Amino acid sequence: MVHSIHLSFAPEMEAFLVENLTAWITSLDGSEKLNFRGFGLNALFTLSRTPLHLPFLHAAARFWNPVTHVFSFGGQEVCPTFEDFQVLMESKSQEEILPQFRFGHAQVLGRMCGLTAHDARSLICNGELDILGLIHRFSGAGDRSNHYWQGFRKHALCLCLLFHFLLSSGFGGSSIRLIEVAQGLREGKSCIAMTLAETLMGLDAFHRRETTRFAGSPLLLQVWLMDKLQVVDSCPAYSARGYFFRQRLVGALDERWWFDWMCNLSADRIAWRCPWLNLPAMSYSMSRLIGIQLVGLTHCVFYFPFRFLRQFGHDQIFPPEGIEYPAAFPVRGAQLARYATAWRTRELLAPAPTFSCTLSGECLDWLNEEAQVGPSLASEASTSSGRGRRDT
Repeated sequence: MVHSIHLSFAPEMEAFLVENLTAWITSLDGSEKLNFRGFGLNALFTLSRTPLHLPFLHAAARFWNPVTHVFSFGGQEVCPTFEDFQVLMESKSQEEILPQFRFGHAQVLGRMCGLTAHDARSLICNGELDILGLIHRFSGAGDRSNHYWQGFRKHALCLCLLFHFLLSSGFGGSSIRLIEVAQGLREGKSCIAMTLAETLMGLDAFHRRETTRFAGSPLLLQVWLMDKLQVVDSCPAYSARGYFFRQRLVGALDERWWFDWMCNLSADRIAWRCPWLNLPAMSYSMSRLIGIQLVGLTHCVFYFPFRFLRQFGHDQIFPPEGIEYPAAFPVRGAQLARYATAWRTRELLAPAPTFSCTLSGECLDWLNEEAQVGPSLASEASTSSGRGRRDT
């Protein structure tokens, strides 16, 4: 189905991208999909069949707080976590990909895709990767018995999937850093933390009206949020293959309807624990940091698990007054080794066995106050204090 691929290019290029990437995925036979497993992206072959419902996402983005990084539905705060995205992608890798400095992008692209130095350089311009050029070259099946060609084609498909489903840009174009990510995936590493980082920063930019497109993975964001708000039916156990067949419980066509519906959400409407995801633990703290730090393609960003403990069945607490929520900041090479250690040794919070979602009176008062302030005012305060659009 051509309409199932999500749009990320300028209108005049979308038709080509949609038609050819959809056909490419559809053309893969069983052995090709099996050989692709090394990249850890096979969940996208079936998740990509789920149409992106932009009115739903546009409405939800109006409830996003770009300072505290939570959706606030009537004072009920939720946020996608690293573990949520990891389960949705059925990822098992524990080592996260980090940006690399002094990386020979054209040289690595040439090795990955069997290109001459000239051809590899022709696919890179002004720090961007020519995704349409890759599709032109590699979307045709070619000789299935030519293992060299199929290997090059596999790497090209990885780059296209990363760009379109996990690391989309809210401002157009595709970063050459996708080449670094593809190499990391080939080495058995994971891009889940990076995907979540780009998704959170994309929500920030969209909420502040700096862009009209969602960055990162609007696909995973939609899958997670529809589960959390019980828009789709529950299931015994999550699988990417079975998600497409789950029944939609709430149907609407326009953003206004979704916005009104979200305005009236209550605590009992939110699936604080989604048992079918079977999350073993939640990242809770890193070293002396206030939240969980994620490294994106070019910037670092935080989310703050103490604001949504109910997602793991724990009694919700409210934070002390005067907390400074760190804004996104550029990645610095000197800090990456220290970050990698902090990530590996981060504290994990086990789910509460009783699935408690208790709120104290003080916590209720705090959440009500937060809801009255609203994300729009928080956004203005953030922008005025230099927390606005991040450098690109």
